[in-house]
Parts: sequence; C-alpha cells; structure tokens
Amino acid sequence: MHSCTFLTIIPGRLNEYTWEHPSHSKGSSVVKWEIEQQANRTLVTLTHSGVENFTDAGTDFSKQNYQMGWNAIVKTSLCNNLFRIERLVFEIDIKTTPSLLWQKLWHSGKYTRWTEPFCEGSFIDGKLALGERVHFLTPSGDGMYSDITFFKENELVVFSHIGNVENKKEISPDYKTERWTGSFESYRLLPKGDITTLKVEVDTVENYIDHMKTNFPLALQHLKEMAETD
Repeated sequence: MHSCTFLTIIPGRLNEYTWEHPSHSKGSSVVKWEIEQQANRTLVTLTHSGVENFTDAGTDFSKQNYQMGWNAIVKTSLCNNLFRIERLVFEIDIKTTPSLLWQKLWHSGKYTRWTEPFCEGSFIDGKLALGERVHFLTPSGDGMYSDITFFKENELVVFSHIGNVENKKEISPDYKTERWTGSFESYRLLPKGDITTLKVEVDTVENYIDHMKTNFPLALQHLKEMAETD
C-alpha cells in the first residue's frame, strides 16, 4: 500500500505529493510530476526524492528498484496508455526444469524452431545479459532491436523494444516508431514440482494484436513439444 498526501497541484503543469509505505517503512519521500509543452511534443519529468528514507524496508525498496519501476511507468506504461498499446499475456505449463526450458527458449537453434509460427528462420543476434542490446531478425536481416532491462538466468528476462532493423542495421526511431519505443516483452519461468509455467507478457500495437493472439499460442505449443520430447 502507498500512502500519499497532495502538496502542490497546478492543472496541466505540476502534481506533487508525498509517497510513503506505512506497512513497510517509517520513511517518507516526495514524488513530483512536471509537464511542459514543447512545440508538437510534451515533456514529462518525474522526480522522486527521499527514497533513501526507506532503507528500513529492505533491498526491495532500493534506489535501483525505484529507478527501474518509474522508468517502466513513465517510459512504457504511460506511452502504452496514450497510444493504445495492449499488454498481452500468455501462459503454458511445460513438464521440464527451468534450466532446460531456458535453453530451449534462447539457444539460437532452438529459438529458430519454436518461433516458426511467426517467421520461419528467425533468430536472435546478440548476447543475452543485463544491459546488452539484441536484434530479433528474419532471415533477410530485418526485424527489431531491443535492450535487456532485467535478466536473471532460468527465471526472468525483460526486453525493452527500441526500434526497427533493416538489412541488419539499426534504424533511428521516427515519429511512428517512438509510439512503441520502450515497450516490454518479458519471459518468466515459475517452477512447481516437475512442471515449469512459462508466463510471457508482450506489449503489442493495435495492428498486431490479432496476429500475436493467433501465433503466440502456436509458438508456445512448439516450445512445449520441444522441451518435453527432445
């Protein structure tokens, strides 16, 4: 639970309030949202001061976690809401261990196999590690480039999609691309007994929602068959 008291409200320009976690910490902080019109754009600045006052709540309330959380809210969730980007969720139970499923997901040859419903011969180019950039490519060298914003092997990886790739070259985001720049795609592995549940969350632009809803279940079924029979 968050407890907040509004301090300053200037409609269309400023919203400032306290931010507290009374069930976890005795500390208090201040969140400030500033909105500024810039030609045909709007600059949104969020400042959260005083997060060091939550040290008594443990590592979950670290500055790094707040930074990651606010970046996700401001740079992704807010844009998704404005531009009608929907977060799709897919889950499947697979009889295997998280470590073996992880290999089936991300080993280059295995990735190409289970993603066939999207595009035959697709592959990942890049190192799978925190802070690295990877390219999701078709055989022609076109696709998308993404940054890895969270990585815990055999448990969770989060990709932040940035822009398009043409002939294996990154294209700087234009006005259309910027609408989905920063959108997330995450893969979470949840073990229970001899079953691992794979939960995938994908931020999807309106034009591709039906495509993803049709092909992602097919791709995950391919992955399940690979993991349980290979």
